[in-house]
Amino acid sequence: AWVALITVIALSYATLLEGSVLTEIVFSLPGLGRYITDGLLAADMNAVLGGTIVVGMVFIFLNLTSDLLY
Repeated sequence: AWVALITVIALSYATLLEGSVLTEIVFSLPGLGRYITDGLLAADMNAVLGGTIVVGMVFIFLNLTSDLLY
């Protein structure tokens, strides 16, 4: 049962990271999601690409960590 539990926890955390964009815009919180959105609205593609790479690296790290914990 640990394998499924570890996978669900890792993917749930990754989903929370995706949802940060909407949450930070609605509640006016500072963070990565707000940074990406402000960069998108200001046509600052370096900020958008940087934020996207950070989110992608977190996904990779979470998946790698969950695989190593198996």
